[in-house]
Amino acid sequence: MAAETAIADLVNRLEATNNKTEALEELKTVICAVPPSELRNVLPNISVTNVFNCLNTSNKKEQEACGEVLDRMLSTLSAPVVLEHFHSHILTWLNLPDERVQVLCLPLLTRLSRDAPESLCQHTDLVLAVVSLLTADSLDIGPAAAAILTHMGRNPSGLQVLFNEQTVQHLRAAMQRTDTCRFRVYQIATDLSMLAPAALDACVSSGVLQQLINEMQKDDILVQLNAIELLSDLAQSPHGLVFLDQHGIVGKLEEMMVGVSDNPMSGLLLPGLIKFFGGLARHHPKEVLSKFDNFVRLVLMNVCGGDASLQGVSVDTLAFISSTPEGKLALEKLGNPMTECIQGIGSLIQTGSSELKVRALRAMSSIVYLQVEHQTVELLTLTERWFGTSMSLPFDSVWSIAQQPFSDLRIPALHLLQSVALCPWGQKLMNNCPGFREYVLDRATENTKEGKDEKFELVRILAHSPTAVEILGRPYHVKLMEYFNQGPFFVLAQSEVALEGE
Repeated sequence: MAAETAIADLVNRLEATNNKTEALEELKTVICAVPPSELRNVLPNISVTNVFNCLNTSNKKEQEACGEVLDRMLSTLSAPVVLEHFHSHILTWLNLPDERVQVLCLPLLTRLSRDAPESLCQHTDLVLAVVSLLTADSLDIGPAAAAILTHMGRNPSGLQVLFNEQTVQHLRAAMQRTDTCRFRVYQIATDLSMLAPAALDACVSSGVLQQLINEMQKDDILVQLNAIELLSDLAQSPHGLVFLDQHGIVGKLEEMMVGVSDNPMSGLLLPGLIKFFGGLARHHPKEVLSKFDNFVRLVLMNVCGGDASLQGVSVDTLAFISSTPEGKLALEKLGNPMTECIQGIGSLIQTGSSELKVRALRAMSSIVYLQVEHQTVELLTLTERWFGTSMSLPFDSVWSIAQQPFSDLRIPALHLLQSVALCPWGQKLMNNCPGFREYVLDRATENTKEGKDEKFELVRILAHSPTAVEILGRPYHVKLMEYFNQGPFFVLAQSEVALEGE
C-alpha cells in the first residue's frame, strides 16, 4: 500500500513539476525498489498517462529517463495485459515525430511481437504504425521494425493480418520510398516464406514475392545482387526450392551465370550466383553437381586461381557442399578436378593471403570433418586421401600455423586439427608426429579465452574418441581425461616455501 501511494504521488507530481527529469529519476528509484510481483499489482490502480506524456519533449535526458521508467513498469506485466491497457498510449508513443523517442519503444514492441503476436495483430493501428517505421532513416528503427513484423508473422493470425489487403497497401507504400525500404519488406517476406508452405503461399498471394523475383531483371547490379541473396535464402527451404524451380527461377539464374562472359558488369553477380547454387548443392549435392555443369566448372576453376573475391567465395562454396557425407561423395565423383581443387586449397593454406588462408583452413576443416556415426570405410579413405594430397606434409603445416601468435590464423588451424582428430587416420598422424602429444597436454600454448576453449575442444574430441585408447595408448588417454575433467581454464597451484635467511 505504501509503495502504491508513493508511486501514485510521484506520477501525479509529473504533471505540475518543471523539472520532469528529476521527478522521473526519483520515480525510477522507487519503482526499481519495488518487487516486480508487487509492482504488477500496483500499476492497474495508477494512471500512467503522465509518464507517457513526458516522452513528448526535446530534452534527451528526460526522454531516456521516461523510457527507462516505462520499461520497468511495463516489463512486470504480461504482453497481453500491456496491449489491453496501454495500446493507445503505445500508439501515441510510436507516432511522436522524434526518432529518438520511437527507438525507446522498440524493445517493448519486440517483446509484444514475440510473447503475444495474436494479441498484437488484433490492434491493426499498432501494426500499421510499425509498418510505417520501416521507412525510418535511423538504422536503429527500420531493421527493428522489420524484425517485429517478422516475429508477428510467425503466428498464423499474425501472418494473416500482415498480408491482408490493408496491411499490404501500407507495405507497398513503404516500399516506394527507397530501395532500402523495399528490401526490408522483401526480407520479411523471405524470412516468413522459409518457415512453412502456408507462409510462402501468403507471401505469393500478396505479390511481394513476385516483385522480388522481378528485381532480377533490373539493370541495377546491386539490386540484382540483393535479390539473388534473398532468393538464395528462400532456396534453403524444401518448399521454397520447389517454388523457385516450378516458376523457372533456378533456370533463369543458371542462364545469368552462363551469360556473364557476354557482359563484364554482370561479373559482379557471380559471387551471388555461386552462393545460390552452392546453397542448393548443400542440400541436394548429387542432383546439383550432375545437372549444373556451369556452376561446377566456375567453382572448380576459381578455387585454383583468378579473381580473389571469386576465389574466396568458391572456396567457401566447396566447403559448404563438403560439410555433409552426401556432399563429400558427390564431390568425389568429379574425379581429378576435385583433387586439383584440394591441392589448390592446400596451396592457399601455405602461401595465400591472410584472408584466403583463413578461408582455406576453414574449408579444409569442413572437407575432412566426419562425425563418428558417419565414419564409413569409404568416407574415411576419401577424407584421408584428400588431406594427404592437399600439400606436402599437411599435418606439420597445419600444426605449425596452430602455433603462430596470430589468433586469426591459429583458431582456424585449431578447428582443422579438431576435424582431423575425429578420424582414426588423423589420430595416427598425431601419434606419429614428434612433440604433438606433448603439445596437446601443454596448457601454456594458449593465453586467450578463445584459444583455451579451442584447445580444450581438441582434448575433448581425443578424450572421447572410441579409437583413442587403441591408437594413442591408455596412459596417454588417462592424461587426456585428466585435462578434460579439470576444464579449459585449470591452473596448477604452486606453493612457495620460505627458507631461513631469505
